[in-house]
Amino acid sequence: MVELADFIPHAPVDPEVIEAYRGRVPAEIQEIWESYGQGTFGEGFLRVIDPAVYEAELGDRVGKTQGDGVAIPVMVTGLGDLILWEPGIDSLVALIFRENRGVGLGKAATFLTLTRAAGAKHLSRTLNWDVFPDAVAQQGAPAFDDSFIFVPLPSLGGPGTVDTLHKRQTLTAIQLMVDMQGPIGH
Repeated sequence: MVELADFIPHAPVDPEVIEAYRGRVPAEIQEIWESYGQGTFGEGFLRVIDPAVYEAELGDRVGKTQGDGVAIPVMVTGLGDLILWEPGIDSLVALIFRENRGVGLGKAATFLTLTRAAGAKHLSRTLNWDVFPDAVAQQGAPAFDDSFIFVPLPSLGGPGTVDTLHKRQTLTAIQLMVDMQGPIGH
């Protein structure tokens, strides 16, 4: 069973959505949707999302060009990163738009276990989360549908400091980041 001790629920995932993605995502993601729904964990940094909403709104912006072309949005971060399940490589992949790069996160069970066991250290190493706690201390935690976004993006020359983080609607921010710098091919 997936244990997310610090999970804060936001909303359930519609049973029709859960059924539509059954067999397309790993059992651990399916279990989170069924047991926890949408919400945050990992000190508020990781957000479990409704994949259907993100697929509909992002369309081809996820930049999946390699392998079988399938990439299913399952989470976002408090810094506007998109975490996808890629069945063709049996792995989670994070698109870190602020750095204009992608990073493999491994199997869902491994990522969740390491996040639970190592917490901030794991999030720092894999997702470069280090400015997130400082931003929360300065501005308060972002709402579930919001993230801290660098203005301007470090990938476009911004300094990438905590004082350049602004709360923005996550989905809209991802759309704008991709429109400004292009999709991250993976």
